[in-house]
Amino acid sequence: MNTYIDTSILVKSFVLEPDSPAALAIIESAGEPLIFSHLHEIEIPNAIRLKRFRGEITRTQETAAIRAFRADVDAGRFARPAYDLGAIFIRAEQLSSRHSGGIGTRSLDLLHVAAALETDCAAFASHDERQRKCAALAGLKLIP
Repeated sequence: MNTYIDTSILVKSFVLEPDSPAALAIIESAGEPLIFSHLHEIEIPNAIRLKRFRGEITRTQETAAIRAFRADVDAGRFARPAYDLGAIFIRAEQLSSRHSGGIGTRSLDLLHVAAALETDCAAFASHDERQRKCAALAGLKLIP
Protein backbone atom coordinates (compact mmCIF):
# COMPACT_ATOMS: atom_id res chain seq x y z
CA MET A 1 0.00 0.00 0.00
CA ASN A 2 1.45 3.34 -1.05
CA THR A 3 1.45 5.87 1.77
CA TYR A 4 1.74 9.61 1.27
CA ILE A 5 3.54 11.16 4.24
CA ASP A 6 2.96 14.81 5.01
CA THR A 7 5.94 17.14 5.40
CA SER A 8 5.40 17.66 9.12
CA ILE A 9 6.13 13.99 9.75
CA LEU A 10 9.04 13.76 7.31
CA VAL A 11 10.80 16.78 8.87
CA LYS A 12 10.93 14.93 12.20
CA SER A 13 13.35 12.48 10.60
CA PHE A 14 15.81 15.31 9.94
CA VAL A 15 15.32 17.43 13.07
CA LEU A 16 15.05 15.69 16.44
CA GLU A 17 11.80 16.52 18.21
CA PRO A 18 10.00 14.84 21.11
CA ASP A 19 7.73 12.92 18.72
CA SER A 20 10.46 12.01 16.23
CA PRO A 21 10.46 8.31 17.27
CA ALA A 22 6.75 8.01 16.43
CA ALA A 23 7.32 9.82 13.12
CA LEU A 24 10.22 7.51 12.27
CA ALA A 25 8.02 4.48 12.94
CA ILE A 26 5.44 5.82 10.47
CA ILE A 27 8.13 6.51 7.88
CA GLU A 28 9.71 3.08 8.28
CA SER A 29 6.35 1.33 7.99
CA ALA A 30 5.72 3.08 4.66
CA GLY A 31 8.74 1.42 3.07
CA GLU A 32 11.08 2.95 0.55
CA PRO A 33 11.20 4.74 -1.69
CA LEU A 34 8.95 7.30 -0.04
CA ILE A 35 6.51 9.27 -2.20
CA PHE A 36 8.10 12.63 -2.97
CA SER A 37 6.04 15.43 -4.49
CA HIS A 38 7.07 18.87 -5.67
CA LEU A 39 5.46 20.12 -2.46
CA HIS A 40 7.88 18.11 -0.32
CA GLU A 41 10.80 19.41 -2.34
CA ILE A 42 10.21 22.99 -1.19
CA GLU A 43 8.43 22.35 2.09
CA ILE A 44 10.97 20.11 3.82
CA PRO A 45 13.96 22.48 3.54
CA ASN A 46 11.72 25.47 4.22
CA ALA A 47 10.29 23.87 7.37
CA ILE A 48 13.83 23.23 8.57
CA ARG A 49 14.80 26.85 7.88
CA LEU A 50 11.72 28.06 9.75
CA LYS A 51 12.83 26.05 12.76
CA ARG A 52 16.03 28.09 12.81
CA PHE A 53 14.06 31.31 12.37
CA ARG A 54 11.93 30.38 15.41
CA GLY A 55 15.05 29.58 17.43
CA GLU A 56 14.30 25.86 17.66
CA ILE A 57 17.59 24.85 16.01
CA THR A 58 20.95 26.43 15.28
CA ARG A 59 22.32 27.31 11.85
CA THR A 60 24.65 24.30 12.15
CA GLN A 61 21.68 22.02 12.84
CA GLU A 62 19.78 23.58 9.95
CA THR A 63 22.67 22.97 7.56
CA ALA A 64 23.10 19.37 8.75
CA ALA A 65 19.37 18.62 8.46
CA ILE A 66 19.11 20.01 4.93
CA ARG A 67 22.25 18.12 3.89
CA ALA A 68 20.75 14.91 5.31
CA PHE A 69 17.54 15.55 3.39
CA ARG A 70 19.42 16.17 0.12
CA ALA A 71 21.55 13.06 0.72
CA ASP A 72 18.39 10.97 1.14
CA VAL A 73 16.99 12.37 -2.11
CA ASP A 74 20.26 11.64 -3.91
CA ALA A 75 20.41 8.13 -2.44
CA GLY A 76 16.96 7.29 -3.81
CA ARG A 77 15.17 7.17 -0.46
CA PHE A 78 12.52 9.41 -2.04
CA ALA A 79 10.94 8.86 -5.43
CA ARG A 80 8.75 11.20 -7.42
CA PRO A 81 6.04 9.20 -9.13
CA ALA A 82 4.76 10.35 -12.48
CA TYR A 83 1.88 12.78 -12.13
CA ASP A 84 0.45 15.84 -13.77
CA LEU A 85 1.15 18.83 -11.52
CA GLY A 86 -1.78 20.70 -13.05
CA ALA A 87 -4.08 17.80 -12.18
CA ILE A 88 -3.03 18.13 -8.54
CA PHE A 89 -4.19 21.75 -8.51
CA ILE A 90 -7.47 20.83 -10.19
CA ARG A 91 -8.05 18.04 -7.67
CA ALA A 92 -7.16 20.38 -4.79
CA GLU A 93 -9.80 22.86 -5.97
CA GLN A 94 -12.35 20.04 -6.15
CA LEU A 95 -11.47 19.02 -2.59
CA SER A 96 -11.74 22.63 -1.49
CA SER A 97 -15.17 22.97 -3.09
CA ARG A 98 -16.42 19.85 -1.34
CA HIS A 99 -14.81 20.14 2.07
CA SER A 100 -13.08 23.41 3.03
CA GLY A 101 -16.27 25.26 3.94
CA GLY A 102 -17.04 22.57 6.50
CA ILE A 103 -13.65 21.56 7.84
CA GLY A 104 -11.42 24.57 7.17
CA THR A 105 -8.70 22.86 5.15
CA ARG A 106 -5.81 25.12 4.12
CA SER A 107 -4.61 25.30 0.53
CA LEU A 108 -1.30 23.52 1.07
CA ASP A 109 -3.05 20.74 2.97
CA LEU A 110 -5.45 20.33 0.04
CA LEU A 111 -2.52 20.12 -2.36
CA HIS A 112 -0.91 17.32 -0.34
CA VAL A 113 -4.16 15.33 -0.24
CA ALA A 114 -4.60 15.91 -3.96
CA ALA A 115 -1.01 14.75 -4.59
CA ALA A 116 -1.71 11.58 -2.64
CA LEU A 117 -4.78 10.92 -4.75
CA GLU A 118 -3.02 11.72 -8.04
CA THR A 119 -0.18 9.32 -7.17
CA ASP A 120 -2.65 6.53 -6.39
CA CYS A 121 -1.77 6.34 -2.71
CA ALA A 122 -4.13 4.37 -0.52
CA ALA A 123 -2.99 5.83 2.81
CA PHE A 124 -2.15 9.27 4.16
CA ALA A 125 0.04 10.05 7.17
CA SER A 126 -0.33 13.39 8.90
CA HIS A 127 -0.81 14.86 12.35
CA ASP A 128 -2.81 17.85 11.07
CA GLU A 129 -6.45 17.26 12.00
CA ARG A 130 -8.04 19.28 9.19
CA GLN A 131 -5.76 17.67 6.63
CA ARG A 132 -6.58 14.23 8.07
CA LYS A 133 -10.32 14.95 7.84
CA CYS A 134 -9.94 15.96 4.21
CA ALA A 135 -7.88 12.86 3.41
CA ALA A 136 -10.45 10.62 5.07
CA LEU A 137 -13.32 12.30 3.23
CA ALA A 138 -11.36 11.74 -0.01
CA GLY A 139 -11.21 8.01 0.75
CA LEU A 140 -7.64 7.68 1.99
CA LYS A 141 -6.77 5.43 4.94
CA LEU A 142 -5.34 7.52 7.77
CA ILE A 143 -2.03 6.77 9.45
CA PRO A 144 -1.56 6.85 12.41
